[in-house]
Amino acid sequence: MTLTLTCCSLHPAMPVFSRTLFSIPMCQELSLPCDSYGSRTAKQWKKLMRIKATVAEAPPDVWRSVAGNGEDGVPEKKKLRVLVAGGGIGGLVFSLAAKRKGFDVVVFEKDMSAIRGEGQYRGPIQIQSNALAALEAIDFEAAEEVLRVGCITGDRINGLVDGVSGSWYIKFDTFTPAAERGLPVTRVISRMALQEILARAVGEDSIMNESNVVDFVDHGDKVTVELENGQKYDGDLLVGADGIWSKVRNKLFGEREATYSGYTCYTGVADFVPADIESVGYRVFLGHKQYFVSSDVGAGKTQWYAFHQESAGGSDIPNGKKKRLLKMFEGWCDNVIDVLVATEEEAILRRDIYDRTPTFTWGKGRVTLLGDSIHAMQPNMGQGGCMAIEDSYQLALELGNAWEQSIKSGSPIDIDSSLKSYERERRLRVAIVHGMARMAALMASTYRAYLGVGLGPFEFLTKFRIPHPGRVGGRFLIDKMMPLMLNWVLGGNSQRQKSNAKSCLFSAASPAIFAWIMRLKSAKAIWNALKDYEGNDKFRAMQLLNLIKDFEMQRAKELGTIRSTLRDFKASLTSSKLEGRPICCRLSDKANDQLQTWFEDNDALERAINGEWILLPCDEAGSIKPISLSQDEMKPCIIGSSQHEDHPGSSIIIPLPKVSPLHARINYKDGAFFLTDLRSLHGTWITDNEGRRYRIHSNYPSRVRPSDVIEFGSDKASFRVKVTRSAPRESEKKGTKLYQKE
Repeated sequence: MTLTLTCCSLHPAMPVFSRTLFSIPMCQELSLPCDSYGSRTAKQWKKLMRIKATVAEAPPDVWRSVAGNGEDGVPEKKKLRVLVAGGGIGGLVFSLAAKRKGFDVVVFEKDMSAIRGEGQYRGPIQIQSNALAALEAIDFEAAEEVLRVGCITGDRINGLVDGVSGSWYIKFDTFTPAAERGLPVTRVISRMALQEILARAVGEDSIMNESNVVDFVDHGDKVTVELENGQKYDGDLLVGADGIWSKVRNKLFGEREATYSGYTCYTGVADFVPADIESVGYRVFLGHKQYFVSSDVGAGKTQWYAFHQESAGGSDIPNGKKKRLLKMFEGWCDNVIDVLVATEEEAILRRDIYDRTPTFTWGKGRVTLLGDSIHAMQPNMGQGGCMAIEDSYQLALELGNAWEQSIKSGSPIDIDSSLKSYERERRLRVAIVHGMARMAALMASTYRAYLGVGLGPFEFLTKFRIPHPGRVGGRFLIDKMMPLMLNWVLGGNSQRQKSNAKSCLFSAASPAIFAWIMRLKSAKAIWNALKDYEGNDKFRAMQLLNLIKDFEMQRAKELGTIRSTLRDFKASLTSSKLEGRPICCRLSDKANDQLQTWFEDNDALERAINGEWILLPCDEAGSIKPISLSQDEMKPCIIGSSQHEDHPGSSIIIPLPKVSPLHARINYKDGAFFLTDLRSLHGTWITDNEGRRYRIHSNYPSRVRPSDVIEFGSDKASFRVKVTRSAPRESEKKGTKLYQKE
């Protein structure tokens, strides 16, 4: 077996040993610009974020493993040398995992700038609990930095909503599966920040920038890779992590076309904060042959994706993307339109969505693949990068086990068998998640709220607002299956997880409590016994998950506290342990105490909105101004055609014929607004977000909700209810009245 990594240049002008080094500061703290999610063009980003590179001659000991003697004089076994094609997220995570196993690693990357290749189209990345746990098992310090820099979205409500009305269809609980297992909660992080963290952890001496692998040869006892510039390098194995258009994959299995999903995707990051930012993390807005995704990414930014069913290879006229999107999603709810309006044209990018069907074989001989190179996924599950991180963990684990076995037996490491074992462990899970991503796209784009949608001449049926049978049946099926799916996906690879309940309890409990617990023979028995202390209160169960306590420092003072102490330990009993992951209970990721209430009660979720309520005139060309509603219960808003100083609160004058002198009152109570008609002559009308129009009864308060349209007497005095994080300001631009947030 050849363990020496050599460099053979086909270009005499280049040094024999050349290494491209990129200047990532090797410091503990990560310094990021405050506008790292800002709206910039791809060209501006590349100019701003490209990692500077210099060419230097690497010392020979960097490339050769020295076979020295151990403490007992026995020659030490040479380290395994791993070549990695691709310095994206998957390649860097695997390189980090391999280095932590003690292997020599060289990463070949054609462009280590922060916005590289297709990365410029994809913006921030979502890293879910399963991938964060695997990253902790690989390198706890790097994982801690990712958790610190990332924006938590899994501690809020996430799910599917109707694109037109904005009403919730299905809510996802991504917090409980993580908290019950002691795993980190889902984050969203800038790809730039994530790549810098991983690159620093791997080390600049292991990464070759501007080095594009174009060919390789498997000699049986070593692998030789050839770069685009003609240089060649030897190693013990090659891992292809060079993305969906992988050259390593093409060499292994021949060129095969990627599968077009049928959708093109527009994406952007906007300076926009929705009013329900404290309670909602991300939403998928469903529609017919199109859907829209928005997510909080922190720092006052919102990332969004707009998917539209059309043929591949399309293009837009110059500066025409935003206009097309607004036309495409015309009539959709404010949460979609507002974020599009807030996005600059230059920040909108477009790409066609492709994936690759996972194959039964992931490699041959001493060459294997991971991540998008072998199982590129559609982005609908947010698991593409997560599966690459899981791949990296599993591959490094198998190689580490094979290396330890070779040391014990004194025989050469069986690389071929370890790569096959890696494939077996990953194939089924990856295939299931890949299929889920395709099904999610199909479901999101074939959604029909009402009978008649998409039926051409039968479109008139939509005005009757008859719920589509598929919508009703789909909700029932998803509602039953989603918790099981989330538990399985976010819980990680259960085959590699081990219960550590007793270990957590031993480090947390007082000797008296621990002795009582240890009378039970298994973690399962402990769990069953503790169920007696849980009670039937669902809200208390959620509050237990939110306890922020350092269990290692906690000590019960007397046996009388057993019941309360054991309830605190409930969340840690199902904590799982990946090999190499420290025993820890991740209760520092805290959710709002009302999270469970929000899942069960849409009204409570709406009352949690923290924003300013505005009545915007539907006729923007008219002279009527916006009305700001007071959230002071003692100051109602009185609507009429004349001033009423004798009434408490603010008096709003609408000088129109069909508006009565004392027409209506809007008051605030318990987090909601109510509209009361004061026996007006022409009545007060509400059109809700489902398109239903009705007249409210006199002197009977009616609930007002976001996106409702209120008519005072006639459509000449109609207003749309809008909730923003700050009051809009009125500005004039080319004669058009615009309402913008301060």
